[in-house]
Amino acid sequence: MSDLFQPIASEQLIEWVFSELNTHDSIFGIPRQHFFVPSDHDPFRTTAFGHLLETPFGPAAGPHSQMAQNIVAAWLCGARYIELKTVQTLDVLNVSKPCIDMEDEGYNVEWSQELKIHQSFDEYLRAWVLIHALHHRLGFPGRTPGMVFNLSVGYDLAGIQQANMQWFLDQVHNSSAYKTTLVKQVARFHPDVNDLYIPDCLSDSVTLSTMHGCPPDEIESICRYLMRERGLHTFVKCNPTLLGPERVRAMLNEDLNYTDVVVPDSAFGHDLTYEDAIPLLSNLRATATECDLEFGVKLSNTLEVENFRPVFAQSEKMMYLSGRPLHAITVNLAQTLTEDFEGDLPMSFSAGADCFNAPALLGAGMQTITICSDLLKTGGYLRLLQYLESTRNSFKSAGASNIESFIFKSAGAEAVADQVQAAALQNLRRYAASTTQDRMLIKGTYDTSRSKTSRKLGLFDCIEAPCTDGCPVNQQVPQYMQAVREGDFSRAIQLTRKDNPIPSILGRVCDHLCEPVCIRTHLDEPLAIRHIKRFIMEQEEAPVVENQAKPTDKKVAIIGAGPGGMAAALELAQFGFAAEIFEMHPYAGGMVGGAIPEYRLPQQVIDQDLAKLASLGVKIHYNTMAGRDIHLSQLRRDGFEHMVIMAGAQLGKKLGLEGEDCAGVMDALYFLRRAREGQPVEIGQRIGIIGAGDTAMDCARTAWRLSGGQVTVIYRRTIDQMPADREEVKCLLEEGIDVIEPATQAL
Repeated sequence: MSDLFQPIASEQLIEWVFSELNTHDSIFGIPRQHFFVPSDHDPFRTTAFGHLLETPFGPAAGPHSQMAQNIVAAWLCGARYIELKTVQTLDVLNVSKPCIDMEDEGYNVEWSQELKIHQSFDEYLRAWVLIHALHHRLGFPGRTPGMVFNLSVGYDLAGIQQANMQWFLDQVHNSSAYKTTLVKQVARFHPDVNDLYIPDCLSDSVTLSTMHGCPPDEIESICRYLMRERGLHTFVKCNPTLLGPERVRAMLNEDLNYTDVVVPDSAFGHDLTYEDAIPLLSNLRATATECDLEFGVKLSNTLEVENFRPVFAQSEKMMYLSGRPLHAITVNLAQTLTEDFEGDLPMSFSAGADCFNAPALLGAGMQTITICSDLLKTGGYLRLLQYLESTRNSFKSAGASNIESFIFKSAGAEAVADQVQAAALQNLRRYAASTTQDRMLIKGTYDTSRSKTSRKLGLFDCIEAPCTDGCPVNQQVPQYMQAVREGDFSRAIQLTRKDNPIPSILGRVCDHLCEPVCIRTHLDEPLAIRHIKRFIMEQEEAPVVENQAKPTDKKVAIIGAGPGGMAAALELAQFGFAAEIFEMHPYAGGMVGGAIPEYRLPQQVIDQDLAKLASLGVKIHYNTMAGRDIHLSQLRRDGFEHMVIMAGAQLGKKLGLEGEDCAGVMDALYFLRRAREGQPVEIGQRIGIIGAGDTAMDCARTAWRLSGGQVTVIYRRTIDQMPADREEVKCLLEEGIDVIEPATQAL
């Protein structure tokens, strides 16, 4: 299969759209119920370049605004300011692949067009005609759709003046030579298209995309050409490096804790400086005024950083950062520019925009908001619907009927009537100051490194809840979550116990492999599946025995009352076997019941799962050690035909270092078991914990409770690289336990 784009024929695309709509009431798999239906009363309606915008949102120029079907899908979900994929004269490129990594924050090594210029025009024209036809076919209000196609061109003036680029700009200005054929093709499925007004001009605006390192005079020459010679409203895309190395690195590496991201000196050395940008932008504003056009800035381009992602080829020395961390940097750049231009510099924003920060961006005076990284994640264009919902709710909460009103309402009592730019700047200052402390932007908030399951993805029938994939016992997570949502707790308990032999215990201490793969990891945060399980089991008043098989004459001896032994006993008893457990300790639960601290796993929680075993007739013999108190021959004499050995792994792990057997040095499991059994080891007032997994967190927090002294975790890497559960690390730090990271050999 080729990795190159191969546009399908326009006839095939058009038939696909209308046939699916007629037969399935959907387009490109998007159900009609999820189409955004514009209304004259939508509070976020605005204008751009003199054109109505039914929403201020849309895809940024990138991989999702290149094909007609991408553009139409975005429009169906509420995109109205659509930045078309950048075109350039060099339209045959060898694109390094994979070229995009969107595990969390975004990285790319190449976002250039993968179509020839004439193909790009074909795709944009197809989308233009189809959207106008669908606007009518779906019964949306207005003579034409309230949207803007914003061109994006690059990367130097000489290239833009080449014949193929000149042809492209000519056709976008007047597409009549090609539009008629497409209209006829659409008319086969929607005859009314012949009577619709579909403008010949696809776009009268452009965003200039320049290469990193483009000199100021070149940028100015291109913009002057686009305004004076082409009559295009022009925005120029600025780089985040305008803020300078100190501010960019401080925000990225220190405030937001992206310590593994390195912005090289060269990124600042070859990019436009802030000192050069101010006169450049001022001159271009004057040119726009002369031409009776609009001029502004697009914030921002991606940030050049050193490539450390294994997904990219090693030959790619640099990659380009987008998404969450770029948001804080770009918002602060927007504030800096707005201060210098006293609020009179139009801005289109695209840098880590999402449904949560979109209202704040509108309140801060951003005229349009385009999205790239966010749309490349789970949900795709359907994520746009949450932008509209979030914005609508924010406007309603503020009592605002439109964007200008929202700006004033957000500014509060300090806003001066009729000074909307001043109010927007006030909001922008406040928002910019908050971004460097915003947990949604800080590195450690999300963990998307384990968001894929091991299940092979087939071409068909590939949909399955990843939480079920990630669960070692394949719990029916969606089903019991639905039962909780409906308030049917008895069914939730039944579903949870059906697959899980110790759900009460695991509602507290499961390592919840279901959560890192949860789809919501790519939307905000994963569902608290383990906590929901805990809640479910807290609703259980007494164990219920259902569908237990009739008793057989078969007896089974199980060695060990840990989780494995308990699970085996439950399954055997459910099928009618007489199961008895022999446990060497005076308690059940194995390492779970004997080593996990009581503050995490109270005894009554373990007892709840043991009660289920008792209800099934399972007997447990405590203080009975195999090989000492019972032997195989004795078990056979007592009628046990079968034995299950569930002794577990009860020895601590050694480091193999000299001195580890010295006094005061002990393995974690010994320490934790003694503490759990109520016979804690004397540990003094200064305790060091080597390691940073969940067991290390248990040791540190237990030692802190027992000693009241100085407890320190010693780890060879950084806190954000700790393998322990994020919640455990958070609790550790909240309790004031010190962490030495990264620990050096000298220490």
